[in-house]
Amino acid sequence: MSDPVVLPDTTPDPPRRRDPAATRRRWAERLDRFRPAEQTVAAFCAAEGVSVPAFYQWKRQLAAEAAGPADPPALLPVRVAMPTAPAVELAFPGGAVLRFAAGTDPVVIAAVARQLGVVPC
Repeated sequence: MSDPVVLPDTTPDPPRRRDPAATRRRWAERLDRFRPAEQTVAAFCAAEGVSVPAFYQWKRQLAAEAAGPADPPALLPVRVAMPTAPAVELAFPGGAVLRFAAGTDPVVIAAVARQLGVVPC
């Protein structure tokens, strides 16, 4: 009779649960080690077994956290003034438009129209 054969366990390992605080702490320690290392980022990352993009992403993130929250944008009061009367526009057949400010004397508008050769409808 032959010896029993033991098959390897093929059950997948349960997914690792990452502790964000531990990951942040590891990256902070890693960046502290980089400062005196006198290596290029690529060489340091290769020695640490991490990617260069991850290095720069954590460097930015930790620097932003150290700087603290950004000041909120300053809000200024705004007042919108509505004209009491609508502006007057003269639209010409060629597409040109002549605008007059609200409250312009109608006599002035008529005089300009006459000078331009506009025939009233």
